[in-house]
Amino acid sequence: MSSLFQRRLLVGAMAALCVGVFVTDNIVSLQMISGRSMQPALNPDSNRLKRDVVLVDKAVRGSMASRLRRGDIVVFASPADPDRRLVKRIVGMPHDCVVPLSNPDSYVRVPQGQCWVEGDESFHSSDSNSFGPIPIALITGRAIAPVWPLSRFGARLNPLPEWKKSRVYVNGGFRLT
Repeated sequence: MSSLFQRRLLVGAMAALCVGVFVTDNIVSLQMISGRSMQPALNPDSNRLKRDVVLVDKAVRGSMASRLRRGDIVVFASPADPDRRLVKRIVGMPHDCVVPLSNPDSYVRVPQGQCWVEGDESFHSSDSNSFGPIPIALITGRAIAPVWPLSRFGARLNPLPEWKKSRVYVNGGFRLT
């Protein structure tokens, strides 16, 4: 092989690597889902060897955070361990009042710039019921659809469960139903 060909091949490979890193950091990436906290929406099979892998939209950070909605499944840095990524569903947005599972006789008003997140399987979830509302700035992406296993490829993610809606008062006023 000629030296010119090798140089072009190396430059092309480096450019492809740079584009790949940019895309996975800023546009879309894949996230493996572990645990039972998001069942049945994610990992519906309790077999620990079959884990869902989801496509994650990274364009919901910073000024694009206004695209986030109640019911979105998001990936975020754990408030307790920033190196750990958690996957939960947004239940409450800023100014909403949420009735926590641990104290059904009270409510928590979600502060500006934060949101209330919960796993769909609340009994197997470490979420806002244990650590409170999280800063929206911790959110690194929104799950779009499963891509693995192939039997679930492109499946629609379940909406916000009805029983969770009954615990949310939008802007502190009317109940989300």
